[in-house]
Amino acid sequence: MPPTPLPPPAAAPETEFVLLIADISGYTRFMLSSHTARVHAHGIIADLIAAVIAEARIPIEVNKLEGDAIFMVAGRPAAGWGDGGREIGARLPAFVAGFDRRLTELATSNVCDCVACEQMVKLRLKVIGHVGTAARTLVAGFDELSGVDVIVLHRLLKNTVPSSEYILLTEPAHALLQPAGEFCPHVERYDDVGEVRLRLRLLDPQVPAAAPRRFSLRDMWRKLGYDIRYLLARQRHPAA
Repeated sequence: MPPTPLPPPAAAPETEFVLLIADISGYTRFMLSSHTARVHAHGIIADLIAAVIAEARIPIEVNKLEGDAIFMVAGRPAAGWGDGGREIGARLPAFVAGFDRRLTELATSNVCDCVACEQMVKLRLKVIGHVGTAARTLVAGFDELSGVDVIVLHRLLKNTVPSSEYILLTEPAHALLQPAGEFCPHVERYDDVGEVRLRLRLLDPQVPAAAPRRFSLRDMWRKLGYDIRYLLARQRHPAA
């Protein structure tokens, strides 16, 4: 008998959300240049993503992982944002700080001279935020947000910002979140969504310039864990 088709997702009304993406800059170049050290490369990226996720606080929730990016959302409370917007704005630098802190820890306790471990200090984090409406639906068991504002947020991943570590907010997001720090006006233009007016804060990466190889029992166990997880994943893979 043919499999029973899944029912179509139920239509959902659009509601207001704070939409955030924390994206690792340099990920593609890092992974491609590190193919011979892919086990350590995947382990390093997983550790850095976990460090960013650890900084999420209610009402911010992680919606999904998108490769090198973390898509996070916060729904508008029934009573309105109140101080909730400013609380979210105050957390934005913590995502970058958590990333830099973990990267520094990995780099300064490194025992390995593979390409991935040597080049990880070049990784950076950018945080992009928008406020808009989206429809939230359950599709085949996955929590999905859709709408024009979700598209706008993802378009902003490709931009002309001359830096690799920064916070970039649309003007509505900046007005609601009121984050600390100096934000300058910025504009991006796209063929499909048009002109997007933004506020930009450039950040100084707080990471070492190099990852020296030095003895660290903690890092030896960490790298061993990378290897074990990789072997277990290969055994579970259908093509194994």
